[in-house]
Amino acid sequence: MKGTENLLMHRDEINALNVFPVPDGDTGSNMSSTMLEACKYLENLSDTKLKNVLDAIKKGTLMGARGNSGVILSQIFRGFCEALEKKNKITVPDFVKAIKNAKEVAYKAVLRPVEGTILTVVRILDERSKELSSIENFEELFQRMEEISHEAVKMTPLLLPKLREANVVDAGAKGLYYIIQGFKLYAQGDTTINLEGVETKPAEEITIAPEELRFQYCTELIVRAKKKISEGEKAKLEAFLNEIGDSIVFFVQDDIAKLHVHTNNPGNVIERFLEYGELLKVKIDNMKEQHEHVVSERYEKKRERKKVAYVAVSPGEGISRVLLDLGVDEIVSGGQSMNPSMADILDAIRRANAEHVIVFPNNSNIILAAEQAAKIAENEGITVHVVKTTNVQESIAAMIYKSGEEIEEILESIKQVIPNVISLSITIAVRDSKYAGERIKKNEYLGFMGKELVAHNRNLVNVLNKLYEKCNLGEREILTVFVGFEATPIEQSIVEKYTKKKYPNVQLEFIDGGQPHYPFLMMVE
Repeated sequence: MKGTENLLMHRDEINALNVFPVPDGDTGSNMSSTMLEACKYLENLSDTKLKNVLDAIKKGTLMGARGNSGVILSQIFRGFCEALEKKNKITVPDFVKAIKNAKEVAYKAVLRPVEGTILTVVRILDERSKELSSIENFEELFQRMEEISHEAVKMTPLLLPKLREANVVDAGAKGLYYIIQGFKLYAQGDTTINLEGVETKPAEEITIAPEELRFQYCTELIVRAKKKISEGEKAKLEAFLNEIGDSIVFFVQDDIAKLHVHTNNPGNVIERFLEYGELLKVKIDNMKEQHEHVVSERYEKKRERKKVAYVAVSPGEGISRVLLDLGVDEIVSGGQSMNPSMADILDAIRRANAEHVIVFPNNSNIILAAEQAAKIAENEGITVHVVKTTNVQESIAAMIYKSGEEIEEILESIKQVIPNVISLSITIAVRDSKYAGERIKKNEYLGFMGKELVAHNRNLVNVLNKLYEKCNLGEREILTVFVGFEATPIEQSIVEKYTKKKYPNVQLEFIDGGQPHYPFLMMVE
């Protein structure tokens, strides 16, 4: 509890630091919420045996965790508590060993761990475990932990460029330092604790720079699962989250799934996780609004308005990278089974900051939403041109082969390109059904050219053969294959070996598309 009190005293300072590297709320407030909930669980204990205390800390930090740093903090405490749950009392060596488990659990919870953050502090403490284990009492232990964590905090700008540019340390790392400092104060005899009306020390003035956000909404969920989430299901959820956002912290603890993600489509996240159980908590923050609120107008550099900009809907992270490399200005995550809303598309149109915005919906189900967004944008002085692409291959080809400087020339060139795009796709049937007069069996490969079902068979080569014959691949020059996250190495090997053997003169290129539902999307040129 002393760690919580000390954190609360420095909450505003940590909030001020939180502008970098990602403005996803207030780190000081989020970490404080995490710790305060654990304190409530502790206060409600009737039996203060060590096992009960550890369980209260673990559950309390989980339920109180807010924000990226708060969720990671809860996992640090989870790992620490789980390492000690069989102990009747804790010695210094026990405490130090628990730090290792705290580090391991926290790193596993973050899908793409970043150094120069709160993770760095716990990692460096673990690396110094040999030194810490030799200490004889807790007073000296916490004194040394405070010193080591302070050194780690000072290192964060060296590890994270955005911190270095802003000349600040990481907020989450500094928050963990203050918690450890609180432990030290208690061990040294400062045992008075006041969690109500704590006087917060004023924050130092920090220069705040504008931040371009790829993902707008900080989305947090706590879900009680109907049944145990298997490792395979967890992996699929992780892949889904990687596809639609970043700053991902996701873990399953007992029957509780906890999620933090930055995304442009929070509704899709909620719908996906509702498949696994009931929502206990939902929190969605508009990070763009938060950031613009704290940035002083005198430091705002108004972007020069472009003449023409491009917005595209993308079903996968790898495909998004391709579109951005080709000159698309704004990406809207979405596609089959996860259509973005009109508001998502409108936000992207606004962010593009151009007189003319060309929108590629890349799915027939998204065209109407794009047209609705265009009408609203036009009332705001933005001229929007919705190109009715029905798959992402069409937009990629349009960006490759578009020409001209004026909007009329560009649109005419795109109009000429789209009808000539040959788009192939391979998916897998999820149930027995009928489609286009054909009886489809579960787990068959389905091969489409555009919207036309060309082949279905349990044998992938059979489907490839019919697709290639349908599009006269032998008369073409290039076949680009976007590999989905569900495609197996064996399936990719089959595509590669069969295509090279039968069509040796066709240039074959594989790109990690990351799209769901379709192991392979292909573009024939």
